[in-house]
Amino acid sequence: MYDPGNGQLRYLIHFSDGGSGMRTRDEPLEPGDELVDGGGRYRVVRVEPAPNPQAFGHVWAELIR
Repeated sequence: MYDPGNGQLRYLIHFSDGGSGMRTRDEPLEPGDELVDGGGRYRVVRVEPAPNPQAFGHVWAELIR
């Protein structure tokens, strides 16, 4: 269960190959950051931060080929 007091940031990540999912992070994501998810490597291209600590942000990530 998510606890907004645990210091983690929540993001709904939209992957360029069609998937998406909620992920938690200790540090904020920024454009240019790389992610590894499900065996694929992705580069963050856009970030919309959460509007408040109880909400989640959105991230768009492109598959690195």
